[in-house]
Amino acid sequence: MQKKLYLKEVKGKGRAVFCSEFIAEGDIVEVCPVIIVPAGDVNSLHQTKPTDYCFYFNEEKDSLSLVMGFGSMYNYSQYPNALYVLNVGQQKMIYTAYCDIPAHTEICINYSGEYGKDYSKWFVDRGIDVI
Repeated sequence: MQKKLYLKEVKGKGRAVFCSEFIAEGDIVEVCPVIIVPAGDVNSLHQTKPTDYCFYFNEEKDSLSLVMGFGSMYNYSQYPNALYVLNVGQQKMIYTAYCDIPAHTEICINYSGEYGKDYSKWFVDRGIDVI
């Protein structure tokens, strides 16, 4: 069951996803459909702001996915409280709670998809301060 989520402005981060109710470890936070950007369109997309909100859909084929719902709005944390898995066959992203998340807490993911992996270089390359 999807949890009730909302966006809130966070100083220094911009928009962030929060939950309005407690989410238990392992619970599904959100299931989001994805829009596939084929490899032939990726170069054009890289010249636009939405590229910063995309995930690799198939890295070997250089295709990207734009995640609907709140999926592209989760902020980064090296040690996040939520994880995500891309279901390529069903073209959806599934977000689950890595730990208990109290109500009105920001939900963050690690953009690398790997808990604890330092992904700050992505921000540094774009001139963005990592908070």
